[in-house]
Amino acid sequence: MIRVIRNYTKIFKGIRLPWFLLFLVVALSFVKTHLEVEAITLTASIIDGTQNAVRTEELIRYIEFQVLSGVSLVAFTYISGLALQKINLDVRLKVWDKMMHLPTCYYDSDNVNELVTRVTTDADSAGNYFQQVINLFAAVYAAIVAYQKLFSFQSRMAAAMLLVIPLTLGVTALYSALTYKRSAESKNRLAATMGYLVERVRGLRLIKSFRMEGEEMEKADRLFKKQCKADILLSYVSMFQLAGMELVGCFCIVVSFVLGGRLVASKELGIGTLIGFYTLTGLASVRLAEICTYFGSFAGNAGIVQKIGKILEAPDEVEEGCEMDVADADIHVKDVSFSYQARPVLKKVCCTIPKGKITAIVGTNGAGKSTLFKLLERMYQPTEGEICFDERNITDFNLTSWRKSLAIVTQEKPLLSGTIRENILYGVERTVTEEELVHVAKMANIYEFVCRLPEGFDAQCGPGGSNFSGGQQQCIAIARAMMRNPDYLLLDEATSNLDARSGQQVTEALNNLMKGRTTVLIAHNYSATIFADQVIVLCDGEVQACGSPEELLKTNDYYRTFAAAGCSGAGKEACVNEIKNDKLQ
Repeated sequence: MIRVIRNYTKIFKGIRLPWFLLFLVVALSFVKTHLEVEAITLTASIIDGTQNAVRTEELIRYIEFQVLSGVSLVAFTYISGLALQKINLDVRLKVWDKMMHLPTCYYDSDNVNELVTRVTTDADSAGNYFQQVINLFAAVYAAIVAYQKLFSFQSRMAAAMLLVIPLTLGVTALYSALTYKRSAESKNRLAATMGYLVERVRGLRLIKSFRMEGEEMEKADRLFKKQCKADILLSYVSMFQLAGMELVGCFCIVVSFVLGGRLVASKELGIGTLIGFYTLTGLASVRLAEICTYFGSFAGNAGIVQKIGKILEAPDEVEEGCEMDVADADIHVKDVSFSYQARPVLKKVCCTIPKGKITAIVGTNGAGKSTLFKLLERMYQPTEGEICFDERNITDFNLTSWRKSLAIVTQEKPLLSGTIRENILYGVERTVTEEELVHVAKMANIYEFVCRLPEGFDAQCGPGGSNFSGGQQQCIAIARAMMRNPDYLLLDEATSNLDARSGQQVTEALNNLMKGRTTVLIAHNYSATIFADQVIVLCDGEVQACGSPEELLKTNDYYRTFAAAGCSGAGKEACVNEIKNDKLQ
């Protein structure tokens, strides 16, 4: 339990908690308890007094207590809910902020779709900590006050009621242990189900295209059944708690009416006092049941808190370093090796990316081209070797400063929901005039397309830019890179999967973007490399060759095959020679 509490407290470190609201909640819970006990006491007094006549002042006080009890209940519910939502908000923001600062490698070992639950349902569960603690203390306080009043009613019966406490503690201990195990299993199954659903909803078109509805239904059936089983087992735990509390309630009835009946028969106890005693035992047993429930909930959330705690305790990306306030320089990749977990991808890669030049990277699938880009972006750190900017390791530079000097355009065309304007200006911290926005749109070959839209630059992009063609999406991404005005440009197969017309538009936009910039591009066809100053051939994670396109056509078999593949039909060799002559001219 101590470890669980420590895990909880770590989550709230650095969060501004609404202490005043929490204090009000505690105070109101104590006031509510006293009002309930006093109302029960007055009830007993009124019933005993009916043998003569109902005293008006007692009846008025009883009404006042009931009204105040209702008001305090409403205030308690509202303020506790407000405090809980404020805490949930701060926890959710803290978890999301942490997730954005984690290194990319963190997401290799966890299902990204399941991580959504850490920010949503799991954050709410963590925020329930204070509500559970307050309710727990309120229940304990109410049980103590109720027992004090019971002893003032009839000490022998109250002493007998103390036997309820060890019974309740036993039920609570077992219930908490079972809840901890079953709740963690239920939450894990829910996270897996949500991850599956998010992924499959995104891929519904793929599922329909390949007619995989039946197979996906079988997978969903197995997954949902596992979740159902986990939820049923969790409900069994709740049934055990209810059965235990029913046993406690039966004990209260036996003590109140068996022992109390004898005392009433011997004139040692009045009927009103007996009814009041029984009502108080009901209040005490309810509070004891609440203690059991809150302990169970506390234990049940422990597994969730542990998952959030792992995220918050994971090391952030290293941000520290000097600013990129130096002149452009060559980038040197020195004996760089990299592995995804145990799978080697790059092996002793050595090359130089000259400043102000265009460097093309070609190679087989899985050769490590995109991985090299991720290392240049510092999304990952080399397993061995280093990447240097001139003579300095790129890790010496501040991470924000280094990444702001780069812009990447990928084949995925990652547009965000929002307007075209917001997508182009994404990540731009300076003020941009309408004239500059129009100029960039023209350079990126999207101005005419934007002008045809009724909303212009304020037209909405669907999720991932789904309401635009592939070429339009890519040109918007190029405009975003242009607006950033980077010193270094990374193009990851930016013209792949496009038709001829769209490819031509994107190529023209890329040519405008590359002017005067150090450019590194991953090429999937020969035409994308003929204007490069140097070409790096990667095969099986190693640099097989490096040189100008002309040199590699003479010396490297893979590049010759690569060039020939870019020419369709007969006469491939003549086609390659024609491309070479066009470049030389």
